[in-house]
Amino acid sequence: MGIIKDNIRNLEGYKINKKPYRIKLDANEGKNIFFQDISKEIMGFIKEMDINLYPDADSFLLRTEIGKYLNINPDNIVAGNGSSEMIELVMKTFIDKDDIILSFIPTFSMYSVFSKIYSGRFVGVNSNEDFSTDIDVLIKKAKEIKPKVIFLCNPNNPTGYLINKNEIKKLLDNVECIVVVDEAYIEFAEGSMVKDITQYKNLIVLRTLSKALGLAAIRLGYMVSNRHIIDTINKVRSPYNLNSISQYIGVKALQNKEKIFEYIEEVKEERKYLYERLMLLPVEPYPSNTNFIFFKSDIDKLDKKLEQDGILIRSFSEDLEGYYRVTVGNRWENLEFIKSLKEIIKNENG
Repeated sequence: MGIIKDNIRNLEGYKINKKPYRIKLDANEGKNIFFQDISKEIMGFIKEMDINLYPDADSFLLRTEIGKYLNINPDNIVAGNGSSEMIELVMKTFIDKDDIILSFIPTFSMYSVFSKIYSGRFVGVNSNEDFSTDIDVLIKKAKEIKPKVIFLCNPNNPTGYLINKNEIKKLLDNVECIVVVDEAYIEFAEGSMVKDITQYKNLIVLRTLSKALGLAAIRLGYMVSNRHIIDTINKVRSPYNLNSISQYIGVKALQNKEKIFEYIEEVKEERKYLYERLMLLPVEPYPSNTNFIFFKSDIDKLDKKLEQDGILIRSFSEDLEGYYRVTVGNRWENLEFIKSLKEIIKNENG
């Protein structure tokens, strides 16, 4: 008899590109807008902290700043190690063996991965040919298979498509299950569901500080919902789940709203610039509401060819073979990416 659980044995781990690079545009990371000298900032904090003591168990100061940032009650917030921990907490709390998790596809791969880990069954509803989605199709499928949880990545990763807020409300009004709206990229778009958490008994919203705040290294995310769900999630959450340094950095960053909003506008401007340049080339970019652009190319192994010039982008396989995702960089990074892409296209055409 095998020691490893059946649902884990054939699970593929999340693969990270560890190739050397000069420009990294493969993981949707933001710019360091807060801590140019992070060591100085952190050392000052460490000198004052009691490093022998456990961190604040419920991240009170951090949740207070998140509450100010979103203009909601901190008691409606759970903080933790990135959106990934929040997704896993949903699975731990609501998914029993063979429970169904429903989502549009393609979408963030970790919904499917965590479903397998927790012995649930992930069911994907295909997006339209242009990667837009039809909420009525999702509602119909939900009524047919009765999922325990529905995940909506909005805006969606990897396609960049944004579901209208009224469509999400329509879904909430027509299903009984938990609906998780993953808003990792919502700062680059419009239509957050955060203000609606108290209006629905089954709504959970996930957010992160990795993208719009450029703090991917500290792995800080949070969940927003009504008090009943938050209290239930806190029963499952590990004690002291978020270390003191991450809490401190999160607080300091959230106190600088002006910098956040300035950076968001910068990304939107560069996104427009990059999209317009891609439209002039023989590739097919899709409109984006995020800090990345999803596009199709007929060039075989385009990502490997860009790697030769030190530029990393994300490639996909199986049903998304020939599709790629490039992070919106700063102007120089975007120019270098376009320059390299043009050279590859020229070489391909002889």
